[in-house]
Amino acid sequence: MAASSSDWPVHQLWPPSEGKRRTELDVVFFHGLQLTASDSSDAWSSTWTQRGHDDVCWPREWLPFDLREAVRIFSVSYNAHVVTSPHDHVSEIAHNLFQTLINPRYEWHHPIVLVGHSFGGLVLKSMVVNVKRASSIQNPTNSWSKATLQCAKEFLSNVRGVAFYAVPHAGSSNIAKYVNKLLRCHNRHHPGIMDNIQPWQRDMEQLSVDFDDIVAENRMNIYAFCEGRPMEQVGILVDFSSAQRLAGHNSYKVEDADHMEVCKPPSKEHPSYGLLLQFIVTCGEVARKCDEALQEIHDLPQSMFGLESYVERVETLVTSEGSDADPQYVGVWGMGGVGKTLLLQRVYGSPKVHGHFQGAKFVWLTVGQTPDIMALYHTLSAKLGFGPEKTVNPEDYKLGLYNKFRRRRVFLVLDDVWQDKAFDSLDLAKGKGSVTLLTTRNLSLLERASPHMSQVHMTPLSKEDSWSLFCVHAFRPPSNVPRELKALAQSMAQECQGLPLALKVIGRAMFGKTSPELEWEPLLKKLRESRMQERTVDEQLYERLKLGYDLLSEDDCRLKDCFLYFAAFAEDHSSSFDVVLWGWIGEGLVSGNVGDDPRADAFSLLSKLSKRSFIESKIVVTDDNRFQSFKLHDVMRDLAFYILENDSGIFPAKQLYLYRAGQNLEEFPEEWEVILRARRLSLQFNKLKRLPGRICAPELLSLLLGGNPIVSLPTSFLSSFQKLRVLDLRRGEFWYLPEELGDLKNLVSLDLGFCSNLEFLPDAVRKLHVLKHLNVRGCQSLKYLPSGVVGLTSLQVLQTSGSIYLTWAEYTVPGRARAESLCHLYPTVGASLEDICGLGVLTELEICGKIDQVVELPHNICALMKLKILKVWLENIKTLPAEMAYSLKQLQELSLISLKTLEYLPRSFTCCDAFPALIVFQIYYCSSLVEFPDVDEGALPKLRSLEFHCCFSLGTLPLSLEVLTSLRNLIVSYCKETVKDSCRINCEKSSIWRSFDIDMD
Repeated sequence: MAASSSDWPVHQLWPPSEGKRRTELDVVFFHGLQLTASDSSDAWSSTWTQRGHDDVCWPREWLPFDLREAVRIFSVSYNAHVVTSPHDHVSEIAHNLFQTLINPRYEWHHPIVLVGHSFGGLVLKSMVVNVKRASSIQNPTNSWSKATLQCAKEFLSNVRGVAFYAVPHAGSSNIAKYVNKLLRCHNRHHPGIMDNIQPWQRDMEQLSVDFDDIVAENRMNIYAFCEGRPMEQVGILVDFSSAQRLAGHNSYKVEDADHMEVCKPPSKEHPSYGLLLQFIVTCGEVARKCDEALQEIHDLPQSMFGLESYVERVETLVTSEGSDADPQYVGVWGMGGVGKTLLLQRVYGSPKVHGHFQGAKFVWLTVGQTPDIMALYHTLSAKLGFGPEKTVNPEDYKLGLYNKFRRRRVFLVLDDVWQDKAFDSLDLAKGKGSVTLLTTRNLSLLERASPHMSQVHMTPLSKEDSWSLFCVHAFRPPSNVPRELKALAQSMAQECQGLPLALKVIGRAMFGKTSPELEWEPLLKKLRESRMQERTVDEQLYERLKLGYDLLSEDDCRLKDCFLYFAAFAEDHSSSFDVVLWGWIGEGLVSGNVGDDPRADAFSLLSKLSKRSFIESKIVVTDDNRFQSFKLHDVMRDLAFYILENDSGIFPAKQLYLYRAGQNLEEFPEEWEVILRARRLSLQFNKLKRLPGRICAPELLSLLLGGNPIVSLPTSFLSSFQKLRVLDLRRGEFWYLPEELGDLKNLVSLDLGFCSNLEFLPDAVRKLHVLKHLNVRGCQSLKYLPSGVVGLTSLQVLQTSGSIYLTWAEYTVPGRARAESLCHLYPTVGASLEDICGLGVLTELEICGKIDQVVELPHNICALMKLKILKVWLENIKTLPAEMAYSLKQLQELSLISLKTLEYLPRSFTCCDAFPALIVFQIYYCSSLVEFPDVDEGALPKLRSLEFHCCFSLGTLPLSLEVLTSLRNLIVSYCKETVKDSCRINCEKSSIWRSFDIDMD
């Protein structure tokens, strides 16, 4: 940490120790006048404290963990006390700060956000003006080294945003009155900081003009917070109009704070903190990187590519009326791939919009071509904080929602609306001050929807913006355009017709290609042909995107089929990594052989599709898990269907893959001729309750029926699929499976996740000799696993988490049920936990359920030496086998969840050579755990993330955690204060940890 003397008045709040660390964002805080304290030496920290908690400096305590980035946070010092300060004029203070901050030692190579309170905002502005003047020097003198000049230029170019807290841009007579009152209280009036109040106000106008010019030239973002509560006997020191002087509508009045409190949020949930956090994230173009292996910045600053003007226009429209105005409608229309959804995302997260709609409810719905209106109604009810309506009649449901909506101010987004009927069903934001913002490809829909609809037409990018966006993806960095390729690249960018999606896909397909004759010219010719032939506008777009699809095989011959696989999922539906993984393993796209690493292979394929912009990915966080999901942009999904429809081969692709997902089907399709040849049949997320008795599909490899309320499976139905390798029955409502399940001799993956009525599995599962994946997650009625499961010698992944009534047979043997009560299900004896631990091929094991007495986890779990993921969710497990630490040498992720009787971890878990491959160690809801053992040198050598959640008895964490040289994330939530303290000490001692999170109850 830098010294606090006036010679070096820069304090590094984060990271807590110096040394080389990765940095991606810098935030610098400037404090205001010190009006009440006798000593302003700690103003750099005391200004930025949590209201009511003077010991919590929120830029240090909150920002690093909410940004989850490699961020540096500084706070600067200067003497700004109204009584004891010297004669320094604001420009002199700014000049001294300039001399300190503009120093090559700070390496201002990253986006910078400046934050100033009151007088500190004036100092901030003056310093930026000084930096601008300095960076304009052409020939530096001896006092100005070239390094300093370069640093000034770099600093200025990287300032992306400035946030002001109650800054008197136009002066404030009330501040002068308040200061004079304080001086009288101190019985003194001598030359001090307030003697310069008149010069400040005379110079204020010129300072604002100079700063305005810099903001416009450098395209800086500005946000302003204003006090909403008057100071006693003085009133409002800085009124709202002054706050809006630079920020305009990007302003927020903090109604519950006076001038001194405006920069002191009472909690992380307060809008003043949330809006600043959102502003910093926007300015820094940073995102939460939960999984760095796949993370890549796909959308560079959109202001470069024509989006900013649309954002400003829509922001102006949706904020043009007050809270008492009649409901308002804004419609954005344009062709697919032009960026409508991205525009709405920017507006939906805009600080300006959130400031205008204080207290309103924000709701986002993706509608799509075949919307399930009842499902959308359920979502609306949940987002408004109501339970689902009991009625099954859509009109009654709509009426109930209407009555709730008309009493609420709502900002409702309806993305991707295709049908008038869908809009009519969802046109519910009728409360005063409400706004409905929607996107569509169909202008006529907007014209019919409302006569008062404000329309925004998104057109393709200009020639200049198209070229910039293309270069970003085809040449990295974008300035690195070879002379011999420039003309060809410009022609190729022009052929993309200004569509951002086409520019990204084609640009990324051309990245790394250097031959004009062999690589660039042939593709350019095909692009031109796609435009010249008789095709609709949409077909021309698909033909351009198809050129990127054709080039996928250059990276991997499997990528084309991997992309087409995603079209099997419902529109706008995100699929988890495991669902995709086992679909690909089952069909042979990814090897599932023991000794291979299918997860890494699948992840590599997904990464390549993501880098080529063919799929989108995001992290989904639940209470007990964090997983990655993937989906198709709606245009890319249209492309997949276009390819399937027009592909020519021995059989057209449409005869090999029958996709009818998410179309609200209530009957099984009767396209028997297609089904006869089909290799993949997807009917996911429809409304099928019953299945046909028998169909003929001898070539079928994958049958995807997940998300249907199927009440029973006919006994002869499964016998139709002799080659079937993947069977997805997730979320079905059947309570048993027929014995004919055992006839699926080629089945590799059986997914029964969240079949909440399922009580029994047939013992015939023992016949599934090649089954590698069995998922019974969330099967809350499942009583036991049949003994036949023990015979699954190829089983690699068994998932039982969420099956809370699953009883492990060695502790409670279930009674033998009568055969007639189970139809074709014969009475069986359940498999024991020890039996399951004998499946030596397992690479992933989740065990959840009931054990009626306190026991030890079976020792033979140590025989599962191929395990890579182990999740244990058993309340009555008191001890864990010590040998696990040395026998599970391939284990990468260990989660201990709700082991409520577990008091101590085995000492071996943190001894030298323990868990040599472990990367993630999670301990959740282990309420009796009293300590985490000391860590020896050489233990957990690859551990990157250590997480504790709701471990209420945990007293502290050992200081020896510092020996975990690979640790990057230490996460503690809802634990004792002593655990928090030990977290801090460990982090301060370590010079390599990137971040740690503390979230106290």
